[in-house]
Amino acid sequence: MNRETRILRSTLILVLMLAFSLTAISQDTPSFKEIVRLPATSVKDQGHTGTCWSFATLSFLESELLRMDQGEYDLSEMYVVRNSYIDRAGLYVRFHGHLNFGPGAQAWDAIRVMQDDGLVPQKVYPGQQQYAGMHRHGEMDAVLKGYMKKVIGNPNGTLSSSWKEGFRGILDAYLGDSPLGFSWQGERYDPASFVRDLGLDPSDYMPVTSFMNHDYFSWYVFESPDNWSMEQIYNVPPDDLVRIVKHSLQEGYTVAWAADVTNPGFDSRRGLALLPQDEEEPVTGEMRQRDFDNYSTTDDHLMHITGMAEDEEGQRYFIVKNSHGKGNPYGGYLYVSIPYFRLKTTSLMINQESLPSDISRRLR
Repeated sequence: MNRETRILRSTLILVLMLAFSLTAISQDTPSFKEIVRLPATSVKDQGHTGTCWSFATLSFLESELLRMDQGEYDLSEMYVVRNSYIDRAGLYVRFHGHLNFGPGAQAWDAIRVMQDDGLVPQKVYPGQQQYAGMHRHGEMDAVLKGYMKKVIGNPNGTLSSSWKEGFRGILDAYLGDSPLGFSWQGERYDPASFVRDLGLDPSDYMPVTSFMNHDYFSWYVFESPDNWSMEQIYNVPPDDLVRIVKHSLQEGYTVAWAADVTNPGFDSRRGLALLPQDEEEPVTGEMRQRDFDNYSTTDDHLMHITGMAEDEEGQRYFIVKNSHGKGNPYGGYLYVSIPYFRLKTTSLMINQESLPSDISRRLR
């Protein structure tokens, strides 16, 4: 067999393998009928980072702006990441290092940055100095953590204030200098005035969860390693957790969603999140608490719920925008079964106006 023939044969085999793979995926891709599909901005890719929380929450806020007829915006995820890291470093020092320090965080951390530090457009702060087209934070995260470990080691016997400038310097080197002022659509802004002009109010948003180790319809500090800011969260029964999302969607509000994704039922390649067939029984509060306590449910990933659909058998699913690019059968979206949502949800971020009236009255 000559060289040209070997190359042709190898190419043919690769083409056939790819065709077989695509056919297998397409045959394994269910079809859905949309019940509600709310406006959302384009699917983004968080790249090689642990910043899903920023991508999901800003996607949620971008849908809020669309709902408010403010137009379509692409907000800077890395501006939020940068400022959240600064806040976390300060708390890490105060706790003498006894605090989770890493890239993970929660939806409410993005809301806090919006409140304290404002927001900026993506074009103003892309946050990619060295890696064109792809966020890669492995080195930056390691350098920041190593730096903070040396700071709390306190080699001088007392802390100076210089460590803060050094920490910001690392962020500047990897993400870029923080914008103090910028021009946008013919107007001059700083990050705080930009938020005011958008009409976003941080006090409109609240986190929600459902666990039995605290009283329902009460606030408590959410027990997750990524809740480094020790935010309080509102606790409701599982039925209400589902009802809040359904009601929000029907009223035109999207929802930021945190959940466990490190189990076989979550398949981003297929764009599906399902419980195994033998577990498709009614999910109770006891089941949720059991899985959270034994680490079967962990607080892994944050996404954005933008709609609801049903399959050919009439089973309901939430339509979920992910931040892993568009490379699956649904263009980067997922269809999450209601049982999966009931069992594997760790928290939500919602607009308080989207709450069912009976739950809203309990907050007063």
